[in-house]
Amino acid sequence: MNIEITEIGVPHHWVVHMDDFEVNFNSQEQADAFVSQLKARIAAPHAWPGAAGRLMRAAAPAPGQVPAGLK
Repeated sequence: MNIEITEIGVPHHWVVHMDDFEVNFNSQEQADAFVSQLKARIAAPHAWPGAAGRLMRAAAPAPGQVPAGLK
């Protein structure tokens, strides 16, 4: 994703461009804070959808069975 901040118009008005999507801000500080948070969220680790549920089901005993540690 391309992320870019531009200044337009008078009075000062700031736009964050994310590919074809734009978000308007009243100050450069607001735009910078948005971009910082966005980049942090993009860089954060993400689990594959449904992966946690599959791991839990695989580790759980089948219905009607007692877990090995409780026998």
